[in-house]
Amino acid sequence: MMKRLLSVLILIIVIVVTVPVTTDHGSALPTGTPTTSPSPTITETATPKVPTVPPTSTMTISPTMFIVPPKTSSNSTETALPLVVPLVVYEPTPESYGPDNFPFYINPLTGMLVDDPAILNRRPMVIKVTNFPRYVRPQSGLSRADIVYEYYMEDGIPRFIGVFYGQDAEKVGPVRSGRLFDEHIFRMYDAIFVFGNADRRVMDYFLELEDHFIYSYVVENFNDSNHKCGVDEPNRLCRDPEIKGYNSMFANTAALESYIDRNYGNYRPNLTGMYFSDLTPLSTIPGIDIRVRYSLKMYHRWEFSSVLGQYLRFQETRGYPDPEMETYEPLEDALTEKQITADNVVVLVVEHDYYTKTDGSEINNIFLQGRGQAIVFRDGFVYEAEWVRPKDGGVLRLYTPEGEPFPLKPGQTWFQVISQYSEVNNTG
Repeated sequence: MMKRLLSVLILIIVIVVTVPVTTDHGSALPTGTPTTSPSPTITETATPKVPTVPPTSTMTISPTMFIVPPKTSSNSTETALPLVVPLVVYEPTPESYGPDNFPFYINPLTGMLVDDPAILNRRPMVIKVTNFPRYVRPQSGLSRADIVYEYYMEDGIPRFIGVFYGQDAEKVGPVRSGRLFDEHIFRMYDAIFVFGNADRRVMDYFLELEDHFIYSYVVENFNDSNHKCGVDEPNRLCRDPEIKGYNSMFANTAALESYIDRNYGNYRPNLTGMYFSDLTPLSTIPGIDIRVRYSLKMYHRWEFSSVLGQYLRFQETRGYPDPEMETYEPLEDALTEKQITADNVVVLVVEHDYYTKTDGSEINNIFLQGRGQAIVFRDGFVYEAEWVRPKDGGVLRLYTPEGEPFPLKPGQTWFQVISQYSEVNNTG
């Protein structure tokens, strides 16, 4: 299905995602998964037990993703240049790193040279960051993350979880609560997990995991709550006195590292598995404008800038059911005072199911295990791929349909996690 679909995607891609009501782990796998499988052996990792109470209704997440030709956008800060098809370049020789044997000075999560290789001698920190209500924007610190996952949470709202490793950020947040999906991330990256508590059922599950991970949780305590961001000495967590309410907690990655060093010790985990290359893979399918709609009130888009060679993030300003009425503004990072960008945008098609669903609560399971369909955007082009979570652990890997490691562009990667019931359509 995916190969047939991509062959006609010249202008626009549309994705529609629906979460099933069944709680059976054996529900249908993602449709359109490439038939060519990469070589690693796959197995599932620990998954929460599913309650016997079945969901009572069907929930629809309706992300919509588009690819459109270059144009002038009223919301964009620049006019896109004509599309440039990648050519074979003989000099200088393009650099590539991974998926194994990264030099000590190269960040294995970005393929980039780090200012000080010593910063890589630590565990990553994964931090939950909210994107709703809209007054929390602009958030702080996401531009400093090596990798960001965005996934559906509940009530039509997605949330971010950033992986911070190769550089520090003095203010990340607002930090919000944990969800079951987050386990996949802190397991894959052997990371310190920073979050603002969780639903009792989710927290009970987290506290049943191995001690190694339980000791890796960072949740606000009394001392943290009394630290004022930008006023008191740097602390692992602080509260911004200028923000009222619960969306006022922020993290400091350097202070978090010091806390871990003092209390538990630190080390450099094995983070190999991703593959990076400066050379743009050949493609005849442009990927200029990517639009994802998680619900009527939450949608966003990525617009490729041929000047920057990166994708610029735009976020909705109001909820509209009609795509023709969508309104956007640049999503900025308050820490850098610049618009958020990504070198790679990767759509992951992942099995979704309800952990529990009642009139008053909704907890979702997202099974990022085994393998599944992926769509990769880099350098203004789109590629079909397959994501793989290896049997022996480690980071998420991407493969071409031929089973070769997929070459991501060196830099930051954003993963857009959507359901196995997503529909991808050409609307252009």
